[in-house]
Amino acid sequence: MALAAVPGYLGSQFDSASPGLRFGMYLQLWCADGSRKTTAQAQALERACRFNEADQQRMAAMQQRQAAMAATLPDTQLLGLDAVTTAPFTTGLGNEHPLENGFSFLNPHGLPYLPGSGVKGVLRQAATELSKGSWGTAQQEGWKTPWVDALFGSMDPEQPRRGALQFWDVFPAIPGNRLAVDIMAPHQKHYYQDGDSPHDSGSPIPIFFLTVPPGSNFAFHVVCDTTLLRHTAPELESDSHWKKPLAAAFEHAFAWLGFGAKTAVGYGAMETPTMAERRHHEHRVQEQELKRKKEEALAAEQEKHATPWERARIRFNRSNKSLSVEKDNKTAIAVAPQGEALLASLPKDTRTKIERGQFARVTAYVADHVLVRVEP
Repeated sequence: MALAAVPGYLGSQFDSASPGLRFGMYLQLWCADGSRKTTAQAQALERACRFNEADQQRMAAMQQRQAAMAATLPDTQLLGLDAVTTAPFTTGLGNEHPLENGFSFLNPHGLPYLPGSGVKGVLRQAATELSKGSWGTAQQEGWKTPWVDALFGSMDPEQPRRGALQFWDVFPAIPGNRLAVDIMAPHQKHYYQDGDSPHDSGSPIPIFFLTVPPGSNFAFHVVCDTTLLRHTAPELESDSHWKKPLAAAFEHAFAWLGFGAKTAVGYGAMETPTMAERRHHEHRVQEQELKRKKEEALAAEQEKHATPWERARIRFNRSNKSLSVEKDNKTAIAVAPQGEALLASLPKDTRTKIERGQFARVTAYVADHVLVRVEP
């Protein structure tokens, strides 16, 4: 049985401890002789994932405290954005830990969080890329190079200055109230670390680490020192114009940069409700376009093999918007919306007679009992 490296009087039940303590001090990973039990890594991390009732109350209290603080600020000084993770999120992997993959917990609460300094770093990178036109959208997003230093500060040794923006820590609202265990499986250890010749018969050793699962909500808060901004970039302070380019930088960071660690392989990606709505709309448009192309291809194929029915009697069904033709006791039909489209292709006088249910004949082109085209 794996044990925690703590004095015996503390016992072996740590369910009431915070996730940070269960991940760190109370990690049940050790054998009685002090050696590490390598087969217990995943189980040890699973014990640290769950939020007990006290953890949930503390997390809710932190989020409510931030919301209450934000409510005291004037709208001209605050930008708030809600985003949902579309990929796992992890941070603090470089922190010291027996598994060599740490995680950022806020002390002394032991709760997962995204430090405000990390938010600032990603946003500054996004703003820099947009201001330089690296993505071809500098004019569209409205970023100008001097605004980066005005908002984020400058480390220029000759003229250092503080930026006008302050970024708060972010406490995720996690579905299911538990973290997740993810796995890395690096290959070719024998080549990179042991100096052997590269080959495909090596056995990768799984590496386990903690993540915040996709679907978690992150509430970002940014406070602007408008007095300072009025002196460094008055055009941004006027009418709270600073919010527009910063929101664009957030959107760029959500979609292309990511927050936390392992962003190069897709971790830390997020989207706002507006971005999600836009993505769903684009998906619907793509599906409709694909459907239209399939229908056009099918219609072209049917047209190629269509047989003309001269002087066929034609009828329009108002209830289901279908168009049908009859000839020699044979029937062909075009269902909606194709039926309406074929009816609209006929001359007005013929179309009027058909819509009124009057007797009318046309030349119909039929393929496998499907009405493909009609001519007066």
